[in-house]
Amino acid sequence: MRYKAAGEELSRTEKRYRFAKWCIFALMLLFFYVMMRAGIFGAWQPVLLIPLAAAVSMFEDELSSCIFALFCGLMTDIAFGFVFGFSAVWLMSVCVVSSLLVRNLIRVNLFNFCVVAGAATVIEFAMDYLFNIAIWNIPKGEYILFASVFPTAAATFILSPAVYLLVRTAEYRLRTEEVNVIYDGQEEESTAEREEKT
Repeated sequence: MRYKAAGEELSRTEKRYRFAKWCIFALMLLFFYVMMRAGIFGAWQPVLLIPLAAAVSMFEDELSSCIFALFCGLMTDIAFGFVFGFSAVWLMSVCVVSSLLVRNLIRVNLFNFCVVAGAATVIEFAMDYLFNIAIWNIPKGEYILFASVFPTAAATFILSPAVYLLVRTAEYRLRTEEVNVIYDGQEEESTAEREEKT
């Protein structure tokens, strides 16, 4: 994966690349938040901030993905009127684990992303149902589960690959030749290190 050594200075080109990339991620966050607030899909309204955080976590280090997941979670809480920080806790945990897995164990591809996004979606909606409906013994809790929670979770997961493709496009298309050389060189070094160990 693409990680710079601690204390290593970024070139001006790489700084511009990262700034542009994070601006795009922030715009995507705001767009998905507005779409959630508008509720244009009714009961099937996807919570696209969950797969957005999951996708970013697969391309970024643990700290960056944790902070971005925090913002995605807080915006989700605001959109749905949850306790402030409720969604952020679960989303941050999943995204940090995702970054660590990509760094040490798995590759960045659509299948692995779907597993991570699916886990994030299941955890988020399961905790929502448990803490906001089941534990309070809300009337018609089962109806809410099948009429609202399941459709929203399904729509979120179904549209997750599209979010991944947007994030991947932003990640790869914004690179300049100088940034590609930096990242490709780091990947070659990490491959060489792995071969030496074996």
